[in-house]
Amino acid sequence: MSAQHTFHISRMSNEKNDWQRGLDFYKDEIKIHAHRLSDVSGMYAPKDEIKPQVEHFQNQFIVQRDNIDQLSHDLGSFEKKVSQEAQKMAEHISDITLAEHDALRKRYTELEKTINDLRHEHNAFLVKYI
Repeated sequence: MSAQHTFHISRMSNEKNDWQRGLDFYKDEIKIHAHRLSDVSGMYAPKDEIKPQVEHFQNQFIVQRDNIDQLSHDLGSFEKKVSQEAQKMAEHISDITLAEHDALRKRYTELEKTINDLRHEHNAFLVKYI
């Protein structure tokens, strides 16, 4: 019989809460960037030179909002799974669930990097046209 490693649930819960707050922040930030983009595109409406860039940012904001929503949903589903498992294993979780948590951490980190890169790209665009 193989030994099963466990990981305390409170560590996961704290990290999940941090991620959720981060996702909420990034979702609000995307709204702000979308509003700024709307302002800039309104100021330069007759100029075709910025249209491709405006469309690029509009599309990216939609994609990243969807990514945030999907990860937020997956975090909620995972939290339910962890809660059920923790009841069975005295507030600990299995290696399999820990691996799922690590995969969610990786997704969050990658999404965070993507959004930060998008923010910098969008800010550079705004500086150029404001």
